[in-house]
Amino acid sequence: MLFMAPVATRTMAAESRAHLHKDMPKNWSQLKNNIWLSDAGAYPVLVVLSFACGMCGSYMAYCALYNPDVRITTGRRQQLVRTWE
Repeated sequence: MLFMAPVATRTMAAESRAHLHKDMPKNWSQLKNNIWLSDAGAYPVLVVLSFACGMCGSYMAYCALYNPDVRITTGRRQQLVRTWE
């Protein structure tokens, strides 16, 4: 007689989160139930992206304010030779 062992089934997640893919959230409770904020594993990704965007913005502001090649004022914009250094 041949004995068959039970076959293991493979599960990917505890529950399906497809119901969270709706439209843009319109209030705070819908935002909390959104797909990104409902998963705790997405929090480090959001923190890293926020930090990177903040650093990029601060570096852009630093370069715009302190780099002599950046000319924001209209009086210095058309000059070929920098005389204000």
